[in-house]
Amino acid sequence: MSRNAYKLAKNKIAEACKEENNMTEFQKNAEKIMGNLKEELGKIRTSRASEGILDTVTIPYYGQESPIKSCAAINVPNAKTIEIHPWDIKMTQVIANAILKANIGFTPQIIGNAVRLTMPPMTGERREQVSKIVGSVCEEHKVSIRNLRRKKLSELAEQEKEKEISKDQRHGVEKELQKSVDIIIKTIDEIFTKKEKEIMAE
Repeated sequence: MSRNAYKLAKNKIAEACKEENNMTEFQKNAEKIMGNLKEELGKIRTSRASEGILDTVTIPYYGQESPIKSCAAINVPNAKTIEIHPWDIKMTQVIANAILKANIGFTPQIIGNAVRLTMPPMTGERREQVSKIVGSVCEEHKVSIRNLRRKKLSELAEQEKEKEISKDQRHGVEKELQKSVDIIIKTIDEIFTKKEKEIMAE
């Protein structure tokens, strides 16, 4: 999920929720779900370089297991290459060893003081597998959004029961809620379609 796609999704959520103060919590939680979707899609390895591929790799740093980005700058100069520049030269080999140990499908090369990863090409079978994984991740997050809607509907029913809001107010918020959910679900579908096209074109 690109930064532009995530920003667009966030803007759409804000636009859909802006009319109702009662939607503030829903908006915040929906944005968290979309942020999580971005992270999860970033971890899925394709033949396109992405910093997120390294999120599961940890290294011993100052006595504890830490992510690579805690001790190095990670650059993506092109769609096939990831370069890691440790701030401490002594960490170069440590990082390379950690990547090998993590078994994420790369053979790191040490070029000067940097670690370079080259994305291997994907087979047709691997493309289909990755596409299914992406579809599954997107579907899980759509379910999360729908569960968020269900929770909000229960809260609205309780608020009306306790006379905190009127029946008309409840219906008004429910209308905005459904509008927001429809927009978010459509956005997730668009993200999946774009990601699937990228995978199949690689």
